[in-house]
Parts: sequence; C-alpha cells; structure tokens
Amino acid sequence: MKLEILKQAVMDSRDGITISEMRGDENPLIFVNPAFEQLTGYAFEEITEIDCRYLQNDDREQAGIEVVRRAIAAGEYCLVTLRNYRRDGSMFWNELSLSPIFDNQGAVTNFIGIQKDVTARVLLEEELIGKTRTLENTAENLAALAMRDGLTGIYNRRFFDAQLQIQEKVAPRTQAALTLLMIDVDHFKEFNTVYGHPGGDTALRSVAHTLDQSFTRASDFVARYGGEEFAILSTGLTLDNARRFADALCARIRSLRIPHAGAPSGFLTISVGYAVQTYLDKDQPSTLVERADKALYLAKAEGRDRSSTLPQ
Repeated sequence: MKLEILKQAVMDSRDGITISEMRGDENPLIFVNPAFEQLTGYAFEEITEIDCRYLQNDDREQAGIEVVRRAIAAGEYCLVTLRNYRRDGSMFWNELSLSPIFDNQGAVTNFIGIQKDVTARVLLEEELIGKTRTLENTAENLAALAMRDGLTGIYNRRFFDAQLQIQEKVAPRTQAALTLLMIDVDHFKEFNTVYGHPGGDTALRSVAHTLDQSFTRASDFVARYGGEEFAILSTGLTLDNARRFADALCARIRSLRIPHAGAPSGFLTISVGYAVQTYLDKDQPSTLVERADKALYLAKAEGRDRSSTLPQ
C-alpha cells in the first residue's frame, strides 16, 4: 500500500523526477515521470537508457555542469540551476536537485533528480537586478527590494504585480498556462470584532503560512494582496488541476480549526476564486485578475468555504 502511494505521488508530481543509473561514464536515465516529459517535450521512450546531457544541447559552458559532474563522481548531493533546452529547442531555466542512492555496501547505484522550471524566477531576479543598478541612492534601492509583507512575511502586492507582469511576458515564449487564485478570509470583519485586531493579525499569519506551505515549485508563490485577501500565481496547471488545488487550500485552512464565533461553522475558513489563462498573443489583453476576482465573489455568493471559477 505504501509503495502504491509513493508511486502515485511520483507520477502525479508537478516537478520532473528522473532516476539515472551509475553505468560507465554515461549515467543513463532509467525512469522519468510524466511531469519531466511535459517539462522537456521528450517522450519516455526517447530519453531513457541515454545520458541526459542532451538537455544542454551545445550550451556546455555552464558552471553548474561541472558542479553536477563532480557530485556524480563523488557520489554526493548537489543543487544547481542550468540552462536546459526542450525538444523544440526552447530554453528554460532548470533548478536541478541531484541525490545519490546507495546499496547495502554503501556504493552509489543511482541518482534521483528533481527538476523545477524556474524561468520566471530567474527572469524576475534579472529584471530586479537591472532596476537596482539604475537606482541613485540606497533609500531607493531599499524601497525597490521591499517585496515582503510586514505582517505575514510573504510577498506583498508590489511583488505580485511585478511577477504577474513578467509571467505574462514569458507566456508567449513558454506557452505555459498561468493560474491565478484569489483568496479571501471569510467573515474577517466579524473575526476582528470578536477577537480584536491582535487576534486577527495572528489568524492572518497562520493563514499566510499555511498557504505558503501548500506548494513546492519555485515558480509558484503566494502574496498578500491586501487586507485579508491573498493571491497565488502558478504556472502549468490545467483547469482541473486548479480546481483540486483550490479545494485543497480550503481544506487546509479548515483543518487549522481556528475558532471563529462569528462564522456559521464556528471556525475560520476561506473562499477561493481561480482562473486559468492559456498562451496569449502579445496584443491580446489579459483578463486573469478580473476573472479570478469575479470567481471569488461567486464562491462567496455560493456560501463561502469553497472554491469557484467562472463558466467556460
């Protein structure tokens, strides 16, 4: 039973997972999960039993490649970010985590690789670095880098707006769908009335922390959108994936069992509105925020403590 659960977790993972074998100098892949196929565009049959260096094409002058080579030779863990190339030739930034597997005698037999598409994060960092270099003084520099919400510690609205703008610019290149989830804490004004603003602040920090722990991909993030409202931006989700993710968020907050005497259930809950936007032409305006916001109002109108999206 545990083996089946582990197998399902690997096959359903949104990150690419590979297993390579210590065989000569090639270290061929013997397993890739569906997320790796989707990430790279290569089918299982094309890429197993060969070395995965093809992902770098001719772009071999990368410091991270030498780090990987030394880690494999020493049988050690490593974490690097590499320029990789899909089957169609398009480039993406891949955060690769490589971990050795040992046999009973302590010899390395395999390596497990976890692949994360961090293109959006790298582009954002590059843009922020470029903007920082143009600042005239330290005060302006600190203001530009103030991306965290003071109460909850997660990203703030400024960072969200910048990230959304960049993600929508990247979309024509990656052709990856963008998913926006707008989240509102139910009956929060009543919560503050009953427990006071210090109690409300504590509740918001708990909600923010739980939302922030709800995903593992580096390209996903949660921000405090304003007041008791949060936003999560994710890439690569289908509409059905987004629905399951949104429902899971509602369940996670519900499971915190934060007392709320002003709510029908007696506990703090959230409502979630979500929208998925597929690849857009550069001249086509985005309606992602508007649709997610309307879906949030729909979830609240339907009774709260649930997720909703607009009819397709």
